[in-house]
Amino acid sequence: MQEPGKTLDEMTLRERTNIISMVAQALEESAEEAQDIGDVRYAANSTCLAKTIRGFVGDLSQRELRAATILLEQGISLIASFEGRMRPECQLH
Repeated sequence: MQEPGKTLDEMTLRERTNIISMVAQALEESAEEAQDIGDVRYAANSTCLAKTIRGFVGDLSQRELRAATILLEQGISLIASFEGRMRPECQLH
């Protein structure tokens, strides 16, 4: 059985750093993919958000956790919407 997810507040410093790095890396990778297909707006937005998220690695104090949480949620949502647009539509018969 899978454990429920933790909030940033519940994570250790190492876990926080890892999740921030993973989301930022996913944003950077999707930005490269978007650039390759000509979606320059998504590429720019994704790159900027990745850099902003990476900026939190240096200051993960309690007072910054709410802002980091919001940015991580936005990053994950941005990636999901991009991936959703890249999937071929299902055909109904």
